[in-house]
Amino acid sequence: MADEKTPPVEEVKWWIDRGSVKEREKESLLGRGIIEKWTYELLKDYRQEQAVRNVVDINPRIMKDLAVPPGEWSYVSLGVGSYPENGLAKIKSGLALPANGRGLIIDAGYSVRILVTAEPVGERVVDINFTEAPSLDYWVANELIEERLFFSVDDALKKLRGALANYLNRPELI
Repeated sequence: MADEKTPPVEEVKWWIDRGSVKEREKESLLGRGIIEKWTYELLKDYRQEQAVRNVVDINPRIMKDLAVPPGEWSYVSLGVGSYPENGLAKIKSGLALPANGRGLIIDAGYSVRILVTAEPVGERVVDINFTEAPSLDYWVANELIEERLFFSVDDALKKLRGALANYLNRPELI
């Protein structure tokens, strides 16, 4: 049996404080080191519910401004470096857009995020993060339908070759 004096996990997660804002302003029980004070100040007014809404709402906000015609890619740099050109060319050629699809490349320097949608823009979104361990999220009407993980960029491109049209045109999921 667990030690009854051990607080529940939620009580020791001070950075996910769900109490009122006044309760959050209480002095942290952590030490008085520079890092602890900095972290406490950074997160003391953190509102988890708003953060969740921000994460979920990011794709519709990005898609709202996607103004490229079907079959075309749009490119945005986050200004923190550039993904290698040969790697980006490999990704674009490995993920051929379907005739009704349009894509957005978000370049974070060390990684690339690819968003692909069709008509109506943003209704169905394939969100692929090309990092050391690539992942795919498939959204329909802002609801997460599927998540996939891949071993590498090559693994992701191999498994996704030709799959974009299937994601964007599945009639049974509307």
